[in-house]
Amino acid sequence: MIVDEATRYFAEHGLTGGTSELARRIGITQPLLYRYFSTKDALIERVFENLFPQVKSAEWEALIGDHSIPLRDRLKTFYKEFTETVFTYEHVRLHLFSGLSKLEYNNRYYDLVTEKFFLRIAHALREEVAVNKGVTFPNEIGEEELELVQTLHSSIYHISFRRWVHTPGLGGEINHIIDYKVDSFLDGAMATLNRLSNS
Repeated sequence: MIVDEATRYFAEHGLTGGTSELARRIGITQPLLYRYFSTKDALIERVFENLFPQVKSAEWEALIGDHSIPLRDRLKTFYKEFTETVFTYEHVRLHLFSGLSKLEYNNRYYDLVTEKFFLRIAHALREEVAVNKGVTFPNEIGEEELELVQTLHSSIYHISFRRWVHTPGLGGEINHIIDYKVDSFLDGAMATLNRLSNS
């Protein structure tokens, strides 16, 4: 209960929000709050730990690597589910506030999504190019390829940023925008990777 309310509270007010007001919102005393979390930083740490989608991670990792499904469909399904599950009001705003005041949380999160998702998407892109163009990649996944993957991720993140941060926010059904983003990305990424494979 404390973590859930703290997530909403810090998403609304930023990481500088006070614990006395948080305790009042929860309906407990501040000393009781500190019995569960000895410091405000410990509570914020727990809030950010809960932002990574542990429950869905293995399922999404398997989806990205499932060769029985066309890559275009894999990416569309992944990002529609990721947006619905992860890119929530709380998630987007907390990462914005973290980036402005306590970047270590965002750095840790970035390392996780790179390991779990970005590298898998990069490998899937390589496999797509290998099948369609008959080329191979002699080197490990490099910064250029990860940067390429992040162009897709950041464009879809921006949909949620527009939805939860901009005024007026982006409303309505956004899955068709995700389809468009994935299509636009793949159409360009294949040509870019083909050039990288020859360099």
